[in-house]
Amino acid sequence: MTDLSPEFPVGHQRDVSELRLEFDAVLRGYDRAQVLTLLETMQRSIADPAADGAVTPAQARERAAFDVVLRGYDRGHVHTAFDLLLTRLAEVHGEEPAPQAPEPALQPPEPAFDRVLRGYHAAAAVELLDAGTAELEALRSGESDTDRARAAAARLRERRGALPRALRGYDRAQVDAAVDAVCAELESGPGPGPD
Repeated sequence: MTDLSPEFPVGHQRDVSELRLEFDAVLRGYDRAQVLTLLETMQRSIADPAADGAVTPAQARERAAFDVVLRGYDRGHVHTAFDLLLTRLAEVHGEEPAPQAPEPALQPPEPAFDRVLRGYHAAAAVELLDAGTAELEALRSGESDTDRARAAAARLRERRGALPRALRGYDRAQVDAAVDAVCAELESGPGPGPD
């Protein structure tokens, strides 16, 4: 979050319902409109729990499924703001704050590649990494087996070799390293699953 501690007038108690919702935009982040709609609703609900459209903590948790999009809000920043608002919302409703759920085991890698001359076409590189992430999810969930994962790794490497170049594209060495990391995990087989 760009500013999680806004200025408050002297003598004014800081309340998370008054936080400015300013987040860093990243290549692959949460949908901006969805985030702002929910978090602003949570802020209004903290200020006036009886207002029309106010949400309870349970409703806020249900609505916190944001789409991951290109140029969305930083997911870590959104999680931090959501957790702060959810804790305060639970207090307003007289509930004990629920223990914070752990982050999902698999978060797609956050591409933070440098733009260079004659790099890989950005959208094609992201699409390739998304395909690799989908294969990892299938492997970890048990929907895929080791042979399929190894075949997927081979296809990813083959597709990487055919990635188009762009005048201002992603640094090829960085993309190659990210693809190699996904392929290595696919080839190593599933990690320990949940018991």
